Amino acid sequence: MKIILATKSERRKELFKKICNDFEVVESSFNENEISEENPVKYAILCAAGKAKNVAEKYPDAVVIGADTIVVLNNEIIGKPSDYKEAKDILRKLSGTKHSVITGIAIYKKDEEKLVTDCEISYVKFKELSDEQIEKYLEKGEFWDKAGAYGIQDIKDEFVENIEGDFNNVVGLPIEKLKKMLDEFLETSIIVDIYDIAFPNNWGVAKYKDFVVFLPGGIVGDKVKIKISKNLKNYSFGEIVEIVESSPFRVKPICEHFGLCGGCVMQNILYEKQIELKKNYVIQCLKKIAEIEVNLNDIEIIPSTKIYFYRNKMEFAFGGEKKNIILGLRERNIPYKKYTKKVIPLKKCYIFNEKVEKIFSIVCNFFNSTELVPYEPFTQKGDLRHLVIRESKKKNEIMLTFVTKSGVYIDFDRIVNNLTKEIEEVKSIYWVENDQISDVVSYEKKHLIFGKPYIEEVLDNLKFRIYPEVFFQPNTYLCEILYNKIVENINENSKVLGLYCGTGPIEMFVARKAKEVIGVDWDYSNIKTGFENCEVNEIKNCFFYVEKVEKFLNQIKSSSNFSCIIVDPPRGGLSKKCIKKIVQIKIPKIIYVSCNPATLARDLKEFKNGGGYSLKKIYIFDFFPHTSHIESMVILERA
Repeated sequence: MKIILATKSERRKELFKKICNDFEVVESSFNENEISEENPVKYAILCAAGKAKNVAEKYPDAVVIGADTIVVLNNEIIGKPSDYKEAKDILRKLSGTKHSVITGIAIYKKDEEKLVTDCEISYVKFKELSDEQIEKYLEKGEFWDKAGAYGIQDIKDEFVENIEGDFNNVVGLPIEKLKKMLDEFLETSIIVDIYDIAFPNNWGVAKYKDFVVFLPGGIVGDKVKIKISKNLKNYSFGEIVEIVESSPFRVKPICEHFGLCGGCVMQNILYEKQIELKKNYVIQCLKKIAEIEVNLNDIEIIPSTKIYFYRNKMEFAFGGEKKNIILGLRERNIPYKKYTKKVIPLKKCYIFNEKVEKIFSIVCNFFNSTELVPYEPFTQKGDLRHLVIRESKKKNEIMLTFVTKSGVYIDFDRIVNNLTKEIEEVKSIYWVENDQISDVVSYEKKHLIFGKPYIEEVLDNLKFRIYPEVFFQPNTYLCEILYNKIVENINENSKVLGLYCGTGPIEMFVARKAKEVIGVDWDYSNIKTGFENCEVNEIKNCFFYVEKVEKFLNQIKSSSNFSCIIVDPPRGGLSKKCIKKIVQIKIPKIIYVSCNPATLARDLKEFKNGGGYSLKKIYIFDFFPHTSHIESMVILERA
């Protein structure tokens, strides 16, 4: 179907290219002075419709799009200036003010007499402008065809203090809204089969006219009716309108919040299928990135011993407003929708702890009796940021950490009393002051306000003290199996080096079989806890160093007698310097624990091609049921 943009504006043309690849541009001869409407919104829409209808007279079978942008100050419509003097007067009037920019949109098809209209409103706050600034801009001659005598792309930060709303609308065409309108206008029944899942976002994958379409919420085996929501160069995003034929792997989620919060993304998929999808993803990463063909006999899959209430730590966000405070998780990020970081209120969290419902009730009731307000990440205003809850699954102890902006007064005596009276498992409560801009928890200023400074966990008869800031594997039950699998692959009385050791749980497990174990981590808190845990467990052959891994490796010679190196890096994997040094040391065996199959595969390619290591065994641990996260471990041996 032919699509025509009724405009002479180059900026509208360039913006429209972002959402539509195939269209024509035809200038409308509609006279805006024919519109006598005083209401700014109605005026903009009538002008847009007039432009579309004017062009559609010549092209009755085409879909014609008209748009008209106006500037409004104190309900006065400010149009395009007729000369230099009027342009100067307009900019003087807008100086230091907050005005609205309204774009009316009309989509029209004459042979069907089908018309849809809408508008977008943004707000622009100008700085106080000097005559010199105004004149300097006007001398460029870029004001003639622009409402309000300015183009936002031309003045930028020099004139503008801030913009609220859609920036593209201020430029002249709110393409996000127009895309949605156009999709609905053109909507036809597109039915596709979902044949794969795209990790790590868990989007369904389908094809439409040989073009890949990602479908959030789709499951392998679904036949669905969709509408295309966002077109990019090599792929599209689609929205599922209707499930025509449900996948045999689709199940009903037990959580009422599923699909809204960003926690679980696979709870609607049969658990056995989740594991299969994760295994296939690991295999594909190894094949495509590492160029390693995997023998299925070399893969061992270890499902989670519990698929609900398995996590031992969650970071919940405060949301809502004063006197109506909520706790929950940030909304799920949908690629074709604007991400607002809205907090989805939770009653329960099925991947964490059954006590959440009671904890949330007590905490929210308390803060609703105060004048404190939730923190807003975009404005960076507010008091209450996060509630971090940690639990020792074996010893049934709970630690709570309240994260707020600094300097906030809280009656901790009262909330501590409320919590400990109702929930006897609460053994430790902290308050953390965090003024970082990013929406993360920083433990630089922490205060113990109740109980022990740590909670204790037990893994295979080893005791581990867990403090607020230290890392501990989130799935207690499965990490015990992982650590024992590592021990199985260690030789008796060997010397082992552990990199990115954290608090050293792997090293402590290995120390019961090896002669000597050295752990390295850059974080002082982790290493301090590692030494403490060794002392608690009377382990005397395990030693730790606070150092960056690359720097520590520079001190090791190839003649070192390490028989095995264990690496457990963050999601970004190993640096090239780290890999190069490991290869130079020529340690016979590498045990690589990874939380990111893609970076694991990238690093394995380096070890294979540059170091002569070969892949001997792959373990896939489902640490995180109902999510797309994957924990894996590989055994590499030097030829």
